[in-house]
Amino acid sequence: MKKIFNILMAAAITLGTFTNCEDVPMPFNNPLDYLKPDTADVTIEPVGDGTKANPFNVAGVLVYLNELGPDVESTKDIYVTGVVTSVKEAFSTQYGNAQFVISDTDEGTNQFTFYRGLYIGNKKYNNENDMNIEENDVVVICGKIVNYRGSTPETVQNKAYVVSINGIGEEPAPKPTGGEPKGSGTLADPYNATAANAYIATLASGAESDKDIYVKGKIIDIEEKNQFNTTYGNATFYISDDGKDESDKFYVFRTLYLGNKKYTEGELPKKGDEVIICGRVVNYMGNTPETSANKSYIYSINGKTGDGGGGGGTPTGDVGSIDNPKTVTEAVTIINGLEDDATTNESYYVKGKITKIITAEDKIAQYKNIDYMISDGTNEIQVFRGKNLDNTDFTAAGQINVGDEVIVYGKLQKYMKNGEVVPEIAKDNYIVKLTKADNGGGGNTPSPSTQGTKENPYNIADALAAINALADNGYSDSEVYVKGKVVKVTTNQANFEKYGNLNYLISEDGNEGTTITVYSGDGLNGAKFSGIDALNQGDEVIVYGKLQKYVKNDNVTPEIAKGNYLVSLNGKTE
Repeated sequence: MKKIFNILMAAAITLGTFTNCEDVPMPFNNPLDYLKPDTADVTIEPVGDGTKANPFNVAGVLVYLNELGPDVESTKDIYVTGVVTSVKEAFSTQYGNAQFVISDTDEGTNQFTFYRGLYIGNKKYNNENDMNIEENDVVVICGKIVNYRGSTPETVQNKAYVVSINGIGEEPAPKPTGGEPKGSGTLADPYNATAANAYIATLASGAESDKDIYVKGKIIDIEEKNQFNTTYGNATFYISDDGKDESDKFYVFRTLYLGNKKYTEGELPKKGDEVIICGRVVNYMGNTPETSANKSYIYSINGKTGDGGGGGGTPTGDVGSIDNPKTVTEAVTIINGLEDDATTNESYYVKGKITKIITAEDKIAQYKNIDYMISDGTNEIQVFRGKNLDNTDFTAAGQINVGDEVIVYGKLQKYMKNGEVVPEIAKDNYIVKLTKADNGGGGNTPSPSTQGTKENPYNIADALAAINALADNGYSDSEVYVKGKVVKVTTNQANFEKYGNLNYLISEDGNEGTTITVYSGDGLNGAKFSGIDALNQGDEVIVYGKLQKYVKNDNVTPEIAKGNYLVSLNGKTE
């Protein structure tokens, strides 16, 4: 005999007041049209109101979606109950979600899709020993819902979860009221969980950060399934400021071990351990801030860092600070006390003036770091594969120059080369303070004042150097001339018709890579462009306008500001 799910639930669910679906106007494909009972003697009435206390049955949620309209996401979480009639994707530890269909009867009367939703407790499924979903299970689900394209009623991806399976479930942990965001995301000043989540929320859905960030907190728990092991060498866990689940927490997903290495052996992290995590982060699906898989690592556990590349490091001591950094001479003294090829356990702040840029200009954009020398007038030290301010990439020559004063944060190393000591600030260092020289200090200097003129326009590298020397969101004092080749036009047809100008990218050779954005540009001598195809990849242009260092969400976009125009297009000036 056919099971009728709403009859089984009748004692627990109070009938709500609904308009019969035949009386509802149908301006679009009605999801009920292809979901009618398969026999004439079965009638499923819509019941419930979509609340926790009184969930919709499937017939009820279909009526609700019909009234909502196609592709309109519900503004609130909706509770729905039904019997599982088809499992498209069971819960797995790979993605932590599942996809299945529920109906009002076990023969598929009315259908609603639970689309890539989370597990019981509104969490990712991460333990294969937990109960999974199977056909004929009676479930309650909760989340945002939508009638996708007017014909597929379903939950919104990763915005729903299973409340219970056959009456077994748990309430999701109370959403934190929100802690105080702290930190700037650097090693010297790591984000806490609240600040890390806030930073990642500024990224586009699915977007990964363009730099490593540091996050500090205490481990909440590491399930055995996700603990470090020699098979994968990584682990997954949450951290919070106080190590408690009720606090704001940050999801550390498949992170590597100390020293940015796969785990092979060593002391396993445990609940309550204080860690600093370093690596790339991602706004997964637009709603789950987390570290990128295998692109982060534990920088330290309870103050203990990786081996640093050779052992023999110094014990914890005075490492200086941004306000009171070590001199180069003091850093060299510490280095001379190390064993050969050893690196300090701790990172130091070292202040000096740049005396030489070692990395070739054409390699800077490729490697995104720079080898250079700094001095305090008495001793000199090499900064090895250094990163720019706040641990960001170098993108072009001229971002630092001989004569600039820097404070560099990194570990010290006694590097041995051909039997000689080369004192270094080791790889993974970065600049925490940069003071540009008034006159550039000689060699590797900024371009002379005659550059940027009509007779001697900036090339891309020199224009970028001038832009990076500006304050955030600052403009050059006057208009300049910049020469480059068009990479691509980014304005679409609708915006061109509305505004009549073009946004486009230029680079040295017309290829992707190191580019400058020409923002709201006009054509030759201020005339309007004929269309979005007026510029093509490889066209050589000279643009006249002010330079701008545009900064949004900590991301720098070098631009030629609005109000610019072409003075030359493939040699044509009129």
